[in-house]
Amino acid sequence: MSAENSTFTIGGIKGPHCRDRIKNTISQLNGVESVDVDMQSSQISVSYQGDAISDDYISDTLQALGYTVQK
Repeated sequence: MSAENSTFTIGGIKGPHCRDRIKNTISQLNGVESVDVDMQSSQISVSYQGDAISDDYISDTLQALGYTVQK
């Protein structure tokens, strides 16, 4: 099992409710170990098991929540 880290720049974060929604949703995905949401920089750092989940799936999930995503 290899731990991987990805950082996503997110558009559309409006406040603490967005931060909490992102953190709760992404942390529940299978293979995700930790999620950090930095509202100042609009960046999300995710540590995950690369053999269980891909960064594309994480990105797709963020977009499904209604946020724009740049890797």
